[in-house]
Amino acid sequence: MVEILTEKCIGCGQCLKECFPNCLSIVDGKACANDMCIDCGHCYAVCPTNAINLPEQSEEGVIEFNNSKPTIDSELMLNFIKSRRSIRNYKDKKIPIQTMEHILQAGRFTPTGGNIQDVHYIFIQDNLETLKKMVWDGLNTILADPERVNSIQERYRIILQNLWEAYSNGTGEDRLFFNSPALLIVNSNSALNGGLASSNIELMANSEGLGVLYSGFIQMALSINPAACEYLNITPDQIKSCMLIGYPNVSYRRTVPRKPTNIQWM
Repeated sequence: MVEILTEKCIGCGQCLKECFPNCLSIVDGKACANDMCIDCGHCYAVCPTNAINLPEQSEEGVIEFNNSKPTIDSELMLNFIKSRRSIRNYKDKKIPIQTMEHILQAGRFTPTGGNIQDVHYIFIQDNLETLKKMVWDGLNTILADPERVNSIQERYRIILQNLWEAYSNGTGEDRLFFNSPALLIVNSNSALNGGLASSNIELMANSEGLGVLYSGFIQMALSINPAACEYLNITPDQIKSCMLIGYPNVSYRRTVPRKPTNIQWM
């Protein structure tokens, strides 16, 4: 719930106009709040005298605008989005923790439904080899269950079976982790919240010179393995994306074609 610093409040009412749940009012020339607040921060962001405090939120990373908020050229932004690729070839190079902390700020400031901010992250780098064994155990469980295997689309089922054969025989290159130095697991009670955060994190990682691969196989394997969930201290339904992340060992010369935009104008 917001706190109003009455010594700074000038009663201009701008915060009331921004307050979606109508939890603010003007009393005796000052703003005051009720318990309907969802801590969205719009009042904090719009207040001309900085008279709003959000005691349950951290101000780390908050920036002040001078005359207007930061912008980026729209074509530059679109071209940056077009240039992202799913990386399946990584350098043998660890990711500095400071770099990863900076990247995860993109997830922290991603919107969530109802502003519940329920997304949390597990970054595995030093203990990745331990987790890999749990992933392979999970894939083996899937392949041993005909009903689960048959529910997987045929081409992906064949890929999964080939991956397991190469692993179990100790032959072939790593076509699951692709020499990635780290795995980021994005967890949330909401698929939308987890997905939005994952997308922003990937773009931020790209801006830092890293690349990402969303791995559905790893996500399936961890979700089905109770030992892995216990190790990670999560429940299977919380995992919303598993992102291999590292420095790409490949350079792309161009963006790729896509199907035309599917849009209905009304």
